[in-house]
Amino acid sequence: MPKLKTCNICKRKFRPSEVGRIQIVKKLEKGKVEIWICPACVPKIKERLKDLNILY
Repeated sequence: MPKLKTCNICKRKFRPSEVGRIQIVKKLEKGKVEIWICPACVPKIKERLKDLNILY
């Protein structure tokens, strides 16, 4: 059984190999933090980044 990831926005479970998903990794002194975003939530995130003038 493949491991499933949970979207940090909508809490939906999805496969990590799914097309269109986003994975953000923040490295810390002790380990790392992973943020997973499912393909359904990606347009919301892109729109928010455009509003903040981070994504052009």
